[in-house]
Formats: sequence, structure tokens, C-alpha cells
Amino acid sequence: MARANPFVRPRPRSLARAAAIGLLVLAVLAAAPVAAQIDPGKLAAAQAATLRFLTLARGSETTGRMPRESDPTVRQLLDTVFDTRDVRGPISFQELAPLSQRMVTGARIGTAYMLAGTGAPDLPALAKDPQADAKVNRNVVRFAPEMGRFLDFELRIQGAIVEAVLVQLAGMRAEEAARPNVQAGIASIRQGSLRTVASVIETLAVDGLSDDWRRARLPALAAIAPRLARFLEPAQRAELGRLAAACADAMTDPGLKRSLAAFGRTVDGT
Repeated sequence: MARANPFVRPRPRSLARAAAIGLLVLAVLAAAPVAAQIDPGKLAAAQAATLRFLTLARGSETTGRMPRESDPTVRQLLDTVFDTRDVRGPISFQELAPLSQRMVTGARIGTAYMLAGTGAPDLPALAKDPQADAKVNRNVVRFAPEMGRFLDFELRIQGAIVEAVLVQLAGMRAEEAARPNVQAGIASIRQGSLRTVASVIETLAVDGLSDDWRRARLPALAAIAPRLARFLEPAQRAELGRLAAACADAMTDPGLKRSLAAFGRTVDGT
């Protein structure tokens, strides 16, 4: 269980918007083509499955009724969108744009679950609602199985993006890495990584989620932690470290406390 914890709340826009940060700037770091590592057909399949899912979810922002993974048809759609078995590093830079598009595609499903029953047709409209945070938190709990899959998917894709950037930077000459467009691209990807991971940590502290659900998120968090430690700026690493420590403090389960504290120490280097 988690104690009442007002310090953290999942920002409704950041959970989905973080996936898009850096999508348009990846090309500034591109190098010579290399052999593909990810399945090029997965993007089209995910986009088609997402469109079918959103058709099933039509009107859910008003009715609150969402397709659930307990339905075999819905489970197959979610399996298609959230499948990351082909995402094994290092990913080439030529693959980062379609991989980021897969992340954005998956975020459309996560957004639909967040908007269910809120009366808001999109995230900008929801952000104007003074009860937005409470409504999103209720939906995270109500649709915990599907939201868990979405958050794990985001972390795995973001981790692959970070690893690819690190590999690319390691092979670049200092003068190339210092170019303004390269620096701007790296900064955008760093910010996207920070917001994606921070949103997941914030979500762990939502009251009403089970400790089993929280523990299920730990492997994806642990996998991305050493990559963030090498990629984020010191202030960003410190921010995530403080957030993880605060989230750990909100937990009553000793294992969750230890794991979140360990994540923070790995990222922050303390």
C-alpha cells in the first residue's frame, strides 16, 4: 500500500506528451545506415491496431466505458501495439524515428484510458479542468492492467532511444557533438526521457493501486536507470533521484521502498 501522498500526482498531459518530445529532432544525430534491429512492419501494425481500438473506445470520454484487455479481441490489439520484443539494442539512428512513432501511437491508447469519463475530448481540454488530476488518478486505478502495460511500453521504448543516443554520441567527434542542432536535439530527448520516467514514478504513488501492480513496474524502471545515469544532465538526475526517494517514502511495502530508493541512487549516482 501507499500512504496518502500529496507531493506526487501524474500530470495528465505529460504521461502522453513526453512520448513525442524529440521525435522531430532525432535526425540531427543520424549517421551511416546500419542493419535493422527492429521489425519495420511493427509500426504499421501498431497504427492499424490503435485505430481499431479507438473505434471500439469511441465516446468513452463521455460514457467512461473502455475496451478491456479481458476481452480477447482487445487483448490482441493491445498485444500488437505494446509488443516490444523486437526492440533490442543498440538500435540504429535510422530506426529511432519509427520507434518514436510507435511510442506516440501507444500513447494514443494510454490517453484514451486517461480521458475515459472525464468529459474532455483531448488532453488540452482536460488540463483546463480543476479536477483533472483526480480524474486521471481514478482512471489509472480503474484501468490499472491496461495502464500498467502502457507505462511499461513507454519505459522500454524510451530506454532503447536513450541507449541509441548514448552509442551515437560515443562515436561522434567533439566538434560534431557540439553543433547547436545536435545539442538542441539531445536536450529535447533528455527532456522527453525525464518526463516519461518521472510520470511513471509519480503514477506509482497514486492511492488505490495495489503493491503487486507497483512491483510489476519495477523491472522496466530498473532497466532504464543506468542509461539515464549516463544520459541525463546532473540536475535532471538529481530531480529523478528526489522524486524516487519521495515515492519510496510514500510506500509501506519494504520491497518497494528498497527498489525505488535503489532506482534513485542509480540514476543520481549517490
